[in-house]
Amino acid sequence: MTKRYTKLWSVVKDIIKERHKLFEKEYIRDVYYMIGDILGPLIGNKITQEDYDWYGTRQGYATLRDDVWPLMEQKHGFKRPKAWPVGLMFEQGSERPLSELLENADLGLDYIWDQARGFIFVEKRGEAVKLRELSKYGWTVCAGTGYPERLMRKLLKEERKERPVLVLHDWDEDGKGIYKALGFKTRRTKHLDLAMGDRVADLGLTKDVVERLKLPTRPSPPKYKGKPRVEISGLAVLKMRMEIENPTLAYVVAAILAKGLKLSPIELSKKDLAEKHMRWLLTEGLSPVINSAIEWTLKQRPLEGVAVEAVLTETMYTVPGLREKLIEVSMQFLDKIDWRNEDYYHEEAIERFTDKRLIELLKD
Repeated sequence: MTKRYTKLWSVVKDIIKERHKLFEKEYIRDVYYMIGDILGPLIGNKITQEDYDWYGTRQGYATLRDDVWPLMEQKHGFKRPKAWPVGLMFEQGSERPLSELLENADLGLDYIWDQARGFIFVEKRGEAVKLRELSKYGWTVCAGTGYPERLMRKLLKEERKERPVLVLHDWDEDGKGIYKALGFKTRRTKHLDLAMGDRVADLGLTKDVVERLKLPTRPSPPKYKGKPRVEISGLAVLKMRMEIENPTLAYVVAAILAKGLKLSPIELSKKDLAEKHMRWLLTEGLSPVINSAIEWTLKQRPLEGVAVEAVLTETMYTVPGLREKLIEVSMQFLDKIDWRNEDYYHEEAIERFTDKRLIELLKD
């Protein structure tokens, strides 16, 4: 930690002491932006403009992450904010490793949730976690590191239903490149026909969005001549400014609604839905009974010794009258089903995730 900015880091440590319970629930990159937002009004009082500008550099972030937080952990026992997870996806609210998709790219995504309305490709893995709930409303969330891998583009390109792909990215040159890499032909892959064209929609931050929401900018790397940039993590400042619990989710929902898209799984036939649920309910209901019967039997007839194989003359056992009983139970299930359509989910998502103030700020 450079001695030149001792005063700056003293102030940062005080901020951490005051808000560590809030920060420990967030990702370290989000905390970086949240602290920066608090530092702004302190310029000319507790810190200088030079202090503030240096905090906004990559070295400033690295110092917070690698020096300041470990020190606060050791000295005060504060829990360190979370680091971004490895590549992942969310489907129906459940997490799956991204490698599972990539390893099965040749299957054409037929094994993907058949009620998925589309995909949200997120530039940053940490942001995917914040969008987890959207995966229950028809949008499978995928995230990796940086530019989408060639295999990821191949997987989405060959997806047979040709569902839309929404791209969430930073406001900077790399972010624009990620959107273009999914939607259009690139110099390195034009011969592979991976571009998805109109299927791809841009949800990324823009100059207009940055100005409307007054998001804090940071300088780009030298190769981009220090142009101002804003990461998706920069939305974290809205948590304190507007008390929005999950700013990234609120922003994405507002952007999806602005494009006229639905926040709902795709409807299937009632027959298919009933068959799926009854099969699951009956199987799950019988499983513990079967396990209990086997466990009781082996307790009553304890077995000793070892063997290579257990050979049974009976290959299958059918319980007399079981089919009739299952039919009776299935009929009862059918009578109790509460059918929910796309509008139900869409309205529920709007009620859960929208922030009217944010929608108003982003309105054309």
